[in-house]
Amino acid sequence: MAIESVNYTSYSEAVTIHLLLMKLVSETRFGVDHRSLIESALARPQQAAAYENANIICQAATLYFGLIKNHPWLGGNKRTATAIVDDFLGRNRYEISVSMKEIVSLVLAIESDEFGVDEIEIWLQERTFLLK
Repeated sequence: MAIESVNYTSYSEAVTIHLLLMKLVSETRFGVDHRSLIESALARPQQAAAYENANIICQAATLYFGLIKNHPWLGGNKRTATAIVDDFLGRNRYEISVSMKEIVSLVLAIESDEFGVDEIEIWLQERTFLLK
């Protein structure tokens, strides 16, 4: 997949998403814990595209995995990962259609090492569609 045609999330955009989400849910523990871990997770989709010819869904899976496993925020890591992946898919004309229960199950499976990138990709493929 051509990297140039994909709208990737920048560090500043990710931080903005995190801060707005934490304010929305009245979270008191928030902020950047490890900038390098955020940047590392945000680079995963581009690396997957460049070296594995990954499509958007696979790139989103690598992003989800990286953001949850890196724990780069002071709080709200799983919620922020979900919001950033949703934003990444949306900015690239994809929409995910799931219940809150399904999201909770997914993020807990990622955090507990039940799901790796391949399982996340399958999960996303079953629940994501291209917008017209």
